[in-house]
Amino acid sequence: MGTVAVLLYFFFSKAHSGIYGKFVNVGKWYMMIGFGASFGLTVMARISLLIGRIQFLVNDVFGLIK
Repeated sequence: MGTVAVLLYFFFSKAHSGIYGKFVNVGKWYMMIGFGASFGLTVMARISLLIGRIQFLVNDVFGLIK
């Protein structure tokens, strides 16, 4: 259902009104949630890499924490 709703969101030959408009609005929300989740996953992966690099610098290079 989500895929069909998203595809119909990009079908501009029909006006987005009535029941069709509500269904298309669901497709818009599916896209927003999907893009938000993928962006959040990217940010979390980058932060995880940064934490690993900081731990390497603090522990191995500078030897601050034994």
